Amino acid sequence: MKKQLSLLLVILYFLPIFSQSPTYDIVLKNGQVIDPETELNAIRNIGIIGDKIVEITTESIDGKEVIDVEGLVVAPGFIDLHVHGMTNKAHQYQARDGVTTALELEGGIPFLREWIQQKTGNSIVNFGGSVPHGHLRALAMEQYKHHLDELKDIIEKEGVESPKIIKTLINVMGRSGQQILSASEIEQMREMLVEELSAGALGIGVPVGYYLGASAGEIYSVYEVAAEKQVPIFSHTRDIGMSGIQEAIANALSSGAPLHIVHANSLSLGDIPVTLKMVANAQKRGLDITTELYPYTAASTSIESAIFEEGWKDKLGISYDAIQWEATGERLTEKTFYEYRKKGGIVIIHMMQPEWIVQGIKHSSTMIASDGMPYAPGAHPRTAGTFSRVLGRYVREQKVITLMEALKKMTIMPAQRLEKVAPMMRQKGRLQVGTDADITIFDPRTVIDKADFKGLQFSEGIEYVLVNGQFVVKNGESEKDVFPGKAIIGKYRN
Repeated sequence: MKKQLSLLLVILYFLPIFSQSPTYDIVLKNGQVIDPETELNAIRNIGIIGDKIVEITTESIDGKEVIDVEGLVVAPGFIDLHVHGMTNKAHQYQARDGVTTALELEGGIPFLREWIQQKTGNSIVNFGGSVPHGHLRALAMEQYKHHLDELKDIIEKEGVESPKIIKTLINVMGRSGQQILSASEIEQMREMLVEELSAGALGIGVPVGYYLGASAGEIYSVYEVAAEKQVPIFSHTRDIGMSGIQEAIANALSSGAPLHIVHANSLSLGDIPVTLKMVANAQKRGLDITTELYPYTAASTSIESAIFEEGWKDKLGISYDAIQWEATGERLTEKTFYEYRKKGGIVIIHMMQPEWIVQGIKHSSTMIASDGMPYAPGAHPRTAGTFSRVLGRYVREQKVITLMEALKKMTIMPAQRLEKVAPMMRQKGRLQVGTDADITIFDPRTVIDKADFKGLQFSEGIEYVLVNGQFVVKNGESEKDVFPGKAIIGKYRN
């Protein structure tokens, strides 16, 4: 009896300790928590342990670090499906714009396996890429095959981001862009696509508008691989205008491949209502077709690209003075256009109307993606301000869409686009117990983009950003020497 009494006293003594709430690493207190999947929009406290959200409650909770975010919106971290700037210098601007996951899905990442290894443990935000069809088709050609061993040797000695790699790939793609693949080369290219999917790719990037020599049969064969593997095609279409959009949708419909059409605004121009209607109707019929846009009236690309082939002025509806040289900000003339085209470099192309952007943002089918360029001081402002611009200009100022609608386009919609090819994305784009602690906290009264066509600047109003439970932005400033980003890996990784 005495032993039983003693045991009872011990249990009663320690019971308050056992019943205490867990000690959270981080508590976000009093924020306006918005989860676009469940449409929760209420004042809540969030408890984080490690890289996971473990509590969302109205009850008071405590932790090792407690941050009062009263008056701020607490949202899932923004997922950018279309980013060309994949260095930490670019990631710093992306994080200050609320981005927690940056993915290069249009052009893809050459030598993806090695790239993932190099970035792991050294990235501010989560990262990933698609298979780069444009590069693989060139390396499948008989006259360029020898470059493959050369590139692998450079990677082994200097790393995958060696300038020699980039220079060689640009050179090979430029020379091969107008060439047609033979039947045997197409078969070789298909095998290379499958191999790169096994490196963890999130789909196949098909920016065919940059290599117009690719035949309809070659492109369709890529869709067949995507259909067989059920991975998305991320397509910059062959032509600007409806013919390119229609080719991509027809390929997806016939093959059964999932399709994501990049930057609907700059591919469609004034025909964007038709593009949006086609995508929406395809979705109503059960087709896995999606699209995106960025909230600016200018595009950006290489001046030496196929976009500036003969007839570009009529196709784009502009002339030389609508083209801005990124390095200096100058507008071009006929003389400087041809000088710079021979030299090569990045330009900004002022070719869209504000109403086209509004039409795209309002449509329920569109996601927001930046098409952010590699870091340069004079790079297109979408590189630094895409998401804050939507929240500040199109939600708060112009009331084009609601805050909930905007956050859906930035979080849950891109997460769901990738869930079938990357199951880990089921833990992103959401603020729910058990999901990854990728969180963006901003002031809805002040958030706005500050970058413009004169140069990059950090956005304002993004106060805190967590990536996998670690702050990369705190009190509106970048945290130094913090690299919590993880690779987003496709299901075929071996």
